[in-house]
Amino acid sequence: MRKLKDWRIEAARREGVDLFRVFQNTTLEEIAASKPKTKDDLLAIKGIRERKFEKYGAQILALVGGNVEPEPEDGRGEKLYTVSRFLDLLNNNLRASGARIQGEVSSFDLRGSYLFFSLKDKEDESVLSCFMWSKDYALYGIELEAGMEIIIDGFPAVYKPTGKLSMQVSAIELVGEGALKKAYEELRKKLEEEGLFAPERKKAVPALPGKIGLITSETGAVIHDFLNNLGKYGYQIKFINSRVEGQVAVSGLMSAVDYFNKQDIDVLVIIRGGGSLESLQAFNNEMLVRKIAGCRMPVICGIGHDKDVPLASLVADLGVSTPTAVAIYLNRTWDDAVKRLAVLERDIFYKYQELLQVGKYRLEEMAGSLRKYFGMIFQEFDGIRHRLRSALADIGYNIKSLAKMLDDSFGLVFEKFARNFQDQGNFLDETEKRLKIYDPRRQLKLGYCIASAGGRVIKSVRQVKNGDSIDIQVSDGKMRSIINEINKIN
Repeated sequence: MRKLKDWRIEAARREGVDLFRVFQNTTLEEIAASKPKTKDDLLAIKGIRERKFEKYGAQILALVGGNVEPEPEDGRGEKLYTVSRFLDLLNNNLRASGARIQGEVSSFDLRGSYLFFSLKDKEDESVLSCFMWSKDYALYGIELEAGMEIIIDGFPAVYKPTGKLSMQVSAIELVGEGALKKAYEELRKKLEEEGLFAPERKKAVPALPGKIGLITSETGAVIHDFLNNLGKYGYQIKFINSRVEGQVAVSGLMSAVDYFNKQDIDVLVIIRGGGSLESLQAFNNEMLVRKIAGCRMPVICGIGHDKDVPLASLVADLGVSTPTAVAIYLNRTWDDAVKRLAVLERDIFYKYQELLQVGKYRLEEMAGSLRKYFGMIFQEFDGIRHRLRSALADIGYNIKSLAKMLDDSFGLVFEKFARNFQDQGNFLDETEKRLKIYDPRRQLKLGYCIASAGGRVIKSVRQVKNGDSIDIQVSDGKMRSIINEINKIN
């Protein structure tokens, strides 16, 4: 993995592009894990297609110990190439010849998404044909004109349909302090008139920031200075490695800003060490400056400079001169919080001591009052106990008197009850005798009977007529009879 990363850094440097444009980390990790042996193995990895294989396939297979496909041979045992294959091989080798070239623009032709121009040597009139994508051209904010002296970054390549050699340009920049200074002042004035540097549009850096997005180069002392000066406050740092030197850094910086603008962070930090106006051109790029201005989160720029403050620092919500100053600023609210905590801790300790003293005094005061109150309670208790004893003695005497009275009352009650019981018994005996005398069944035994019709006792001849059936009850049973004759007694 280390070898692959080192190779990617060198490839990106030659081509003047960001690392991820060569291969993303996930692709490198899969290459390192699977160790592809053939072209098919390499093409099976996500992120590698035919075009990528043509550019980097042979280099990667050689790096991981794979089998590079041999060229066919002719009848004499010599390698035999097709035109296309040879040009691919040539272009792969030419990529290693990436360079920075200075010259004078001699022609310029912008065709839709393509830009063609020529670069001429002022000394001997040598000419180099150049090709650039229009989107990359627009990125650097330089309007090319014939006679303008510039520096380009790129690598040579042969355009296969025509066989023409040209320089594939990835970045352009002006030459000379005067030209750079003039472009800087013009852009600064333009952006200032738009209000991009106005204090009222800048966002406040939140107190106690915890989630930090960091953009800088992973090589060099800058990142170590920043991290070493950050306090131990549990920061969560998301880092993107980006080039920060010269115009070629613009695209990588913009991609990193776009990435962090979608992340959950409290503040975005962009840092690099000191440098000349020429080395800081990326931070004076109009498109990058506008991206920083449009960030949803606060942006802090810590970019060292000799004289002129980079436009990225002017548009940022906070611009300081060094990466260390950024770390100190981020620590500031945390340091203040720690100091406030120390003061609060001391105040709490003193307040606690004061409350303990007050509590001790109140406890002593309450203890004295309690002793007084308990003395009164015990005295009252003794009086109550004496009165209770007297009351208990009275109650005992009264209970004895009541017991005697109850005994006497129970005797009288039982005596009266027995007398009443006897009187009631006599009354019942007398009543029984009377009932026996008046009992109808006794009369029946003496020869009398009871006649009834329809369940009613016959008391008059008017209650029946000839032919009626009547019931006759005597002392030992019942009889039924039919009336044949009725005689009324006057």
